[in-house]
Amino acid sequence: MRNFKVLGGLAAGIGVLVCGVWLLVNPNHYKGRIAAAVKESTGRELQLTGDIKLSVFPWIALELGPATLGNPEGFSEEPFLSFTHASVRVKLLPLLRERLQVARVEIDGLNVQLRKNAEGRGNWQDAHPSPHPVPKTDADQDVPRTGTPFARLSVLHGRLSYEGTTVENIHLETGSAAADQVVPVRATFDANRGIPGEQIAMNAQFNLSEDAQLVQWQIAAVNFSGTLTRPGSDRPAHWDLSAPALQVNLTQQTLAVPAFTLSYAGAHVNGQLSATHIFDDLSMTGSATLAPLVLREFAPRLGVTLPTTRDAKALSALSATAVFAYGANAVSLSNLALHLDDTQLQGHIQFHTGGKGAIEFDLTADQVDLDRYRAPQGATADQPSAVDGAERSRTPLDARGTFTLKAAHFARMDLSGLRITLLAEDNVIHLFPIDAQIDGGRYSGDITWDVRGAVPTLSVDEHLTGVDMARLLAGSAQKGRLSGRATLNLKATARGATLDAFLKTLSGHLDANLANGALEGIDVGYEMGRAQALIDKSAAPPRDNTGHTQFEVFQTSAQITNGVAETHDLTIASSALKVTGQGSANLSSKAIDFKLLAAVATAPARTTDIPLKVTGTYSAPTVRPDIEAVAKDQLKQRLQDVLKKNGLQGLFSK
Repeated sequence: MRNFKVLGGLAAGIGVLVCGVWLLVNPNHYKGRIAAAVKESTGRELQLTGDIKLSVFPWIALELGPATLGNPEGFSEEPFLSFTHASVRVKLLPLLRERLQVARVEIDGLNVQLRKNAEGRGNWQDAHPSPHPVPKTDADQDVPRTGTPFARLSVLHGRLSYEGTTVENIHLETGSAAADQVVPVRATFDANRGIPGEQIAMNAQFNLSEDAQLVQWQIAAVNFSGTLTRPGSDRPAHWDLSAPALQVNLTQQTLAVPAFTLSYAGAHVNGQLSATHIFDDLSMTGSATLAPLVLREFAPRLGVTLPTTRDAKALSALSATAVFAYGANAVSLSNLALHLDDTQLQGHIQFHTGGKGAIEFDLTADQVDLDRYRAPQGATADQPSAVDGAERSRTPLDARGTFTLKAAHFARMDLSGLRITLLAEDNVIHLFPIDAQIDGGRYSGDITWDVRGAVPTLSVDEHLTGVDMARLLAGSAQKGRLSGRATLNLKATARGATLDAFLKTLSGHLDANLANGALEGIDVGYEMGRAQALIDKSAAPPRDNTGHTQFEVFQTSAQITNGVAETHDLTIASSALKVTGQGSANLSSKAIDFKLLAAVATAPARTTDIPLKVTGTYSAPTVRPDIEAVAKDQLKQRLQDVLKKNGLQGLFSK
């Protein structure tokens, strides 16, 4: 009984003491001392604008707010941290044993503003770090902490911002545990990067524990989920990120995620990553694998409209794997293996984030059937406009690298060994060298696209050797117009932003030489027979119009000026026929105007020359005898006969 009286008296005394402190001590008198202590230890200004209140029931609690904590020297005047209200609850029994044990911390309206100064230093770092840290002695080494409790933490209506990224509506709840024990954490928040219309909502759940030996945080059962709203979209897409475990060392600023799984709008990625300098200068490395997905279903969820293709199953199957790296100056993908439909792409690509943001790449594709990806037959493709060119010039491509395509099929044409080297900088795109094997022939080229001026300029220097023209033209408007093995050389320039503008301004020089082929749409032998019949005033030739002219040699050179190609040395020859001529072709309107002289062998050691006119378009030519030239030749022949009869045959030759 005596002991109960002693305990009762002790409890009563403690109650009177606590009540006395509550009644007689005004914690606001200590604001100055608290601010001075914070200033001395951190170099920051603490402003306690609100009252500090002490309560003893039902908890011993300290309440304060609003309050702000300033930035260190070298930063703006805005506060580093502020809150509207905070309370700290302390357990009574440990306090009686001279141990301070915080049971719960509540913070409302927390606002943290993370910034970097011109020297790249963060406002969360020490204001005056020691340039020569004193090495730890054995006595100073970290020792395991036992029983040190973690208070339960609650944050309501929080906000955090850093370099354009804002995290707001933060609601955080943690459990309470001692060191080496698990603390459950639950959090929700919204975030945006300052892009209008973009918003991410997140729910986070994980278990947190601290390795007292290594001063390292162990995070297990990680699950982040939420929605992402893209600009221009009113339908948020669901995403989910999970990891069995990860480790964070705040002292060494390292992060290790041995395995993770990410899902977004039906796409699934798994991989692993590690990071260093997670606060000062983030650097990450890892690997990732994209599980096969149906691209035509996934792209619209990203706001991307895929083109309609000739093969409805094209742009369907997509998968990829790569090793990635992220640093202050670049993002890179190496060991890249991407599968799109029946094509596999391998290589590496690097995006430089500093300066101009250049792209470097070395990529190789095994094979592709480009006909699958062409627009359906009869469909018309939109031509780029001059406005599009102007818009592109504001965000110029800065890239360099090499692309290799082992085999391709396009418009009945087989291509292999394509290799393109690209250099793009300062609004100039240069493709050189370009090499490929085309249907048993060879192509080489040098192409420059210059958009530095108000009107884009295209320059080409292209060479084709031994190419099958019938297959080369199979996918163009001139399909079936010409056949034979060709050697072509074109050096020209053009200005504009559409194909029609290119054709109207194209200027340069063309050399063409074809062997053992045919010119379709024109039967020169038939037209010569008609012309001869017209001259002789006889019946038309009995044979049918075959619609083509076979040749052993077809060669010409042309000077191109503002879209009009003019030639003076056209030659078409076979064993029984030779055609020479001159004329012009308008590349934009397709109009042609040629005068030909056709010589056909009518008997051994004898030829007949017939002048012809070719007009219309090169897709629908019209061939007629040149009546004016025939009349002139007949008049000239009659005049020569008269002069010869009168002994004056040399009169006009002196």
